[in-house]
Amino acid sequence: MLRKYLKKVAQTHNIHLQIQENKYAREVVGSHPGTMYVTNMRDPVSRSISHFKYEGRWDCRQMIKNATHYIPTLENAQQFEKWVHTGGFTPSPCDESFSFHFCAVNCYIQSYSGQGCTRDDWHTQYISAQERLFRYNLVFVYERFKDPQYARAIEQFFGVDGFNQESNYWCGPEAKEANEKMPLEVKFASVMRLTKLNAMDNKFFKEAASCWDGEDVPDYSFPRATRDTFASQANREVIGDAY
Repeated sequence: MLRKYLKKVAQTHNIHLQIQENKYAREVVGSHPGTMYVTNMRDPVSRSISHFKYEGRWDCRQMIKNATHYIPTLENAQQFEKWVHTGGFTPSPCDESFSFHFCAVNCYIQSYSGQGCTRDDWHTQYISAQERLFRYNLVFVYERFKDPQYARAIEQFFGVDGFNQESNYWCGPEAKEANEKMPLEVKFASVMRLTKLNAMDNKFFKEAASCWDGEDVPDYSFPRATRDTFASQANREVIGDAY
């Protein structure tokens, strides 16, 4: 969804677009004054459950590469109760940069700090992630996408319409079909456990995305793009998948 829209923005303004997903962004955010840095966030527990449904519950690679022999069933499905670690079903490795491939707990703090382990209950990583996050020019908030006023404010910010239009993504159709045939039943106790495990990520998300909390009519007073906002670039290119 976002990748498709940002690709349209890049095409409209004839500018470069580099997409990095699932990995820690090594480039220092804000290190290039002529670059606009954007990122997106979602309620950590909702994101974790969705991640499990569409990538963790069944083997996505098998569903795509071996579709004639690998049929999703309740028997070969992973159990949601086991989705309780920083790396999804297992802890994230301490000696490698964080990857979003599988993640159930404190995923944002890991992602923005680049660290999958902690020695002080995530406090060091929290500060590192916070410092990085607040250097972004724009943080998309998924829970706001369905608000027409938010969508319009985003479109005016970039000077391009078509925000929040559905788009395909890797393994999406296959996982969606499997989940429709066999709906995931999540126990209340499991959600509460996941909420408790994500305490630091919940705090991190709330601090970043609570700008309009408590407002009956949120004021999305984003700047509006002008013809001088984006400078056309020669040999424009898109780096990374933009479905």
